[in-house]
Amino acid sequence: MANAIEFQNAENRKYNILLADDDSHMLGVIDEILVDENYQVIRATSGEAAIELLNTKDFDLVITDLNMGKANGIAVLKRAKELNHETMVIIMTGNTDVTFAIEALRLDADDYLLKPFNMDYFLDRVSNCLEKLESTRGIERSTMRNRALNDHILNLPEILSHNMR
Repeated sequence: MANAIEFQNAENRKYNILLADDDSHMLGVIDEILVDENYQVIRATSGEAAIELLNTKDFDLVITDLNMGKANGIAVLKRAKELNHETMVIIMTGNTDVTFAIEALRLDADDYLLKPFNMDYFLDRVSNCLEKLESTRGIERSTMRNRALNDHILNLPEILSHNMR
């Protein structure tokens, strides 16, 4: 069993996660848990800082608090999806108003977590998002291979006629 866990942790290194929360305690706790699972984590202490980081670096997953000053989690979500629709985004909040959850999901948030949450549950949600990302990437790779193969097949008569000359 230890080898399976070690393999999973080694696999986690390939994921870049942006963690945004203006609550330094929550930021530190979540960061520590993700790093312990061997994820590559970059922290942002505000929505503005998160958006600046999104503008300069690619992330596989963005985990953002909803309520953070001028640029909230919704602004971070919008920017992440504008830059790369594949980027997974998890919104965290202590706000139980369902209006925010509906808005986030309409804007393509991949998950929405109410604080406080169990850390095992949190890690399951992170893992689910990254599995979804891998599925999406696999489908896109297959689609690209199929297009290349189709292009080759469509050009086959021309290639054969050229070789027969």
